[in-house]
Amino acid sequence: MPSMSDSDDATEKFDTVVTRYRRVERAASWATALFVGLVAAELIFSLPLWQGLLGAVAVLAVFRVPLFTTGGTACLRTTATPTAVRDAFSGAHPPVLVMQWAIAEERTTTADGATFELSYLLGLRSITMSTTVAETPAAETDFELRVTAGDKPWGTYGVTLTDEADETLIEIDVRSDRRFGLRGLPSWLVAQRYYDAALTAQGYTVCTRDRSLSLRR
Repeated sequence: MPSMSDSDDATEKFDTVVTRYRRVERAASWATALFVGLVAAELIFSLPLWQGLLGAVAVLAVFRVPLFTTGGTACLRTTATPTAVRDAFSGAHPPVLVMQWAIAEERTTTADGATFELSYLLGLRSITMSTTVAETPAAETDFELRVTAGDKPWGTYGVTLTDEADETLIEIDVRSDRRFGLRGLPSWLVAQRYYDAALTAQGYTVCTRDRSLSLRR
């Protein structure tokens, strides 16, 4: 993180962004779950028993079906050197995963990346997210940040670094390796709202950022 250690003010701003994100994300997720539960209950009580149960099961199934995928690009600038930026990507604070490591219960640096322990449903369930930095000599990018969640592919970030005098230009190509359902949509939307602010608080200037959400093919 280029500027997090430079001032207490930067750290405070970062903590504020993360706290707000976490509060809004939890509220949105629980509100969505409550809405789906109420719809299912209404079907059970308003229809004949077997029809109501069938309708409730259908609603809950649709809520969980992996319908969406994401992708996009981003361009960032920072006063940190290319070496420092690469170290950030390969360490416990990769900027593109700020909404994950910032709320992780535990962060551990590995030989070629890091692991994050994330809990949800009030701590009843947890998942391990792992990152690996890999060279891409045959590609247009300098390296890739490959991410897994629960040992399953989660996302791939192709990164190109350009040294421009006193700044480093960071070009990122985002490819999602996962699908998620309606239950994950509120979290994704809330993350988009706070993502730029979280990057800025780390010392990155967001030049452009384009994220897409589409139905799976």
